[in-house]
Amino acid sequence: MNPSEISALFGEPQKCYGHCDQPASIRFLKEEDGMVIAAMVCHAGYVSRVMAYGRELDLGLLKSFISQSWGGGKTLGDEDLRVATRFAWDLGMEGRGEDVVVRVGYWTQNYRGSKSDDPNRLGLFSCANCSCLFPQPVNSKAVLCTACRGQV
Repeated sequence: MNPSEISALFGEPQKCYGHCDQPASIRFLKEEDGMVIAAMVCHAGYVSRVMAYGRELDLGLLKSFISQSWGGGKTLGDEDLRVATRFAWDLGMEGRGEDVVVRVGYWTQNYRGSKSDDPNRLGLFSCANCSCLFPQPVNSKAVLCTACRGQV
């Protein structure tokens, strides 16, 4: 499954969760080993959810991607990732029978008791310039990662 197919099936705007009530949209970050990694990102760059799409998922790769995005400052357990299997009938694809269309692995930033209302807590953001993920305080107004800020 490629980003345009994923966008058509799952790209509907959602509400930012854990940061603001503004719309969040899908941003594609990486393609590797048959998986597409994306994030739901609001206008300020806050990442509500990181997702991996593919027929087969390498959850270790997804977990490593998220941990590295935090700069190694966050350890994820297997229980922090969830997996959904989407079937043709589930997605309204007539004539495809009971086929598995895609598996979706996802991590939600404010899941499993990690939700905090502290405005100084660290959150994961997506750079408005290069789309990389980076941590910063949730109340920060920066929309660029440190590398892109250095180029301005």
